[in-house]
Amino acid sequence: MNQIPNIISIFRTALTIALAIFILKDSENKDLLNFAFWLTWFVIALDGIDGIIARALKITSDFGAFFDIACDRIVELIYISLFVILQWVPFWILVVFLVRGILVDGIRGFANKEGKTAFGEKSMMVSQLGKFLTSSRFMRAFYGAIKALAFATMFIVQAYYPNFLNLEMLLIYLMTLTCIIRGIPVLIEGKRYF
Repeated sequence: MNQIPNIISIFRTALTIALAIFILKDSENKDLLNFAFWLTWFVIALDGIDGIIARALKITSDFGAFFDIACDRIVELIYISLFVILQWVPFWILVVFLVRGILVDGIRGFANKEGKTAFGEKSMMVSQLGKFLTSSRFMRAFYGAIKALAFATMFIVQAYYPNFLNLEMLLIYLMTLTCIIRGIPVLIEGKRYF
């Protein structure tokens, strides 16, 4: 029972990997792209569901929080890498996510050594703005929603609406900007751990 949220994280990560493999094999199959659209919404929704279950069952843990973040990172990097490989988005988008992820997660690792976590009561964030941007339910939900919208819509645009690619790229850029904005407070406030 205590592992249900972690099993959900593993499941959504495995679904994402399988989806990427199938898309790479047949990236022009409209039925597959349509399926990918719906599966992406499901995968991103599972990210919120695992946290809801952990809180409802009162089985939250530092490891669970770390594992959730790690799976989030894997899922988003698989989607972005897939889109780069297929040349649907520019390479620099992947670079931004990789650099931001490595820096932020590295700093969170240092904070963890001092008993601090990314979110919650033992959050490493001190400022109210930092807490809001990095760990508020609103910002986490907004970021999850923009990722779901950007990732899922990419499949539909590629399959049926190539004329809307510019609009889709706006979603990708908004997602990337949000990723950067949420990482900056960690970089600023994290310098005290060095």
